[in-house]
Amino acid sequence: MKTTNYTTIGSMTSLLFAALLLTSSASAQTAEEIVKKMDENMTFNTRTGNATLEVVRAGQATDTRTLRLWGRGFDDSYSEFLTPARDQGVKYLKIAKSLHMYLPRTEKVMTISGHLLRESIMDSDFSYEDMLEARALLADYDAKLLGSETFNGEDCWLLELTAKREGVSYYRRKLWISKKTYVAMKMERYAETGLLLKTMTARDIKVHGGRNYPMVLEMQDAMRKGSKTTFTMSNVVFDVAIPESTFSRRNLMKGN
Repeated sequence: MKTTNYTTIGSMTSLLFAALLLTSSASAQTAEEIVKKMDENMTFNTRTGNATLEVVRAGQATDTRTLRLWGRGFDDSYSEFLTPARDQGVKYLKIAKSLHMYLPRTEKVMTISGHLLRESIMDSDFSYEDMLEARALLADYDAKLLGSETFNGEDCWLLELTAKREGVSYYRRKLWISKKTYVAMKMERYAETGLLLKTMTARDIKVHGGRNYPMVLEMQDAMRKGSKTTFTMSNVVFDVAIPESTFSRRNLMKGN
């Protein structure tokens, strides 16, 4: 006669119960909590790195540019294009909601504002308006949890964000946020009419300083048929000392 191993059964039951508790805890999170964790995951004090910007348009050769990046928190960033030769020395400075560009051909600094913010950066699918976006989405949007979906093999929460006020870049957004990494694996951006304007996806998630960070972002502007832009980061370092002078208009003229 077989002897029942109650210790083993008890252990299995405990493990199953613990797994159910974890699942219940994850599903019990509110939309606001999920978005906050996504923002916290992407928050850093400072960041440096290199990047490649590849623009693909139907029937045209891929246009590739390289640049160097410096960032400080949500609000401040400085970037300098390195190649190709025609764009070498073009620089951008973002301070909060203010964006400035230096053009070496004219040796002048110009402020990008108003309708110019909707123009594309270097003929890419990213606009200057996209560049100015802060990551603290809950300041501008109400969040609603729609459910769960799988995207590129990743189990994600599906959320809908609706603008709280006028003047935001996109009236509505849909986000697929990974339950494992809290990275927005996909984001669709809509006009108030419901028209899909842009789709951004993330991949190649790496762990840097305890945070999950996407090394590759791909943007597709629905208004530009057959176009997509891939932004790939490399040599990324977080929480390094960056001189205060880096984030200044004077530095646009000086370089680094």
